[in-house]
Amino acid sequence: MKNNTMIKEVFLLRSIACLSIVLLHAIEIGIESIKYEIGSFTYLVFDSIHVFLYYGTPMFIFISELLIAYSYRKKNIPKDFLRKRFTFIFIPFLCMALFYSIPYASTFQDWVLKFFLNAFIGDFHGYFVLIIFQFYLLHLFFHHYLQRVKPRVIITISFLLNAGYLAFFNMTEPYNILYSEYIWERFYWIPFFGWIFYFSLGYYCGLYYERFISGLKKHKAAVTALPIVSSTFLLYVYHSELITVHSSKRIDMMLHTAAIGFFILYVTSYMKKIPNFLIFISQYSFGIYLLHFFYLLLFDAIYNIYPGFLGISYVFLLFFGSTTCSIITIYHLNNWKYGKYIVGKIGAGYKNKANTSYTVAYKQKPLQS
Repeated sequence: MKNNTMIKEVFLLRSIACLSIVLLHAIEIGIESIKYEIGSFTYLVFDSIHVFLYYGTPMFIFISELLIAYSYRKKNIPKDFLRKRFTFIFIPFLCMALFYSIPYASTFQDWVLKFFLNAFIGDFHGYFVLIIFQFYLLHLFFHHYLQRVKPRVIITISFLLNAGYLAFFNMTEPYNILYSEYIWERFYWIPFFGWIFYFSLGYYCGLYYERFISGLKKHKAAVTALPIVSSTFLLYVYHSELITVHSSKRIDMMLHTAAIGFFILYVTSYMKKIPNFLIFISQYSFGIYLLHFFYLLLFDAIYNIYPGFLGISYVFLLFFGSTTCSIITIYHLNNWKYGKYIVGKIGAGYKNKANTSYTVAYKQKPLQS
């Protein structure tokens, strides 16, 4: 894709989503190792930050569909659309599914089972890839239909479907059926019903991108206030134990993700330049997503053997260390001709321009809300 078809705001949004996921996991892993070194108040603060950051994974789904809808709104989807994504997204996913199954290889049967679970049921942090491939197919099959339907109708239906699906698993106990504990604990993450709202929202935001950004600017008071409201509500529901699920698959995460995403896009739309550091992170985001968890576990294993009593700074050392090591690994593997099939390609960059304004780039149909 040429640079003039890229959306500058998405580079910042993708990099923030990526770093949020790394920090989320750094808190999750690090806080367990230092919980006896910090006070209860500090633990409470970081536990709250942990819940707040769960918007990262659904944000990636929103971004993915927004970009596809934006990129192909005035041209046909190419025939090699799925092949390219299978080559540079799904094959690296399978490589990481294999890689993260190795610690379970005490017996050949255990290793094969774990690899199968990782690759086909998403039993590791890379499960996100299985979800976006479902949406690639939904986009291919339904995008012509979605263009003709009022956005308000589709977004409302998908929100209710998504909310009902998550509410069922958030608020009920496992049934007395085979593998129910696993289904309630993890497998319900994989079917697209738990993410369909982010897909439909991303689709229409991408299809009508210029008008979407104009709408954010028109309603700037609401866009600015919504993240405060959604964060307050999210933390209230969590700490009052109305919903105790520690996951991005919380029903209240739907509005929270939309609020955070809209706010970031709104702020970024006024920026003349995206910081080069964040463009860089965006380029490496897929590989960071795949690799960071390995380095977090590696550093934490070393720390538990040789504890340093670092306090809360340990979380930030995990965050910076895993991000940096992931980038170095991605860079060197991409210098090898087969490396991009293991950790994914380094993404396209973005050349900052002096001025970026949003005018209607093509003749759109009237927005039917």
